[in-house]
Amino acid sequence: MNDLTTKEFFRLLSEPSQVSNKEIQTSYESFVKQITETSNSEADYSKVFRLLNHSRIEIDSIKTSSLYESGGGYD
Repeated sequence: MNDLTTKEFFRLLSEPSQVSNKEIQTSYESFVKQITETSNSEADYSKVFRLLNHSRIEIDSIKTSSLYESGGGYD
């Protein structure tokens, strides 16, 4: 099963350089398509669950690190 966190979407979210909205939108659409294809092709739902949960944890991690770097918080 593919690791979704290696896709361009995660790379764009985690890199510190400026990224255009169009780039994010295109990579997000590709990411969602990959999730759909993986979910439809995988018969073992526990694998799909683990894959999606791992992706969610990575997104939360990116969000938390960007808040920390910008001096923001969870007020």
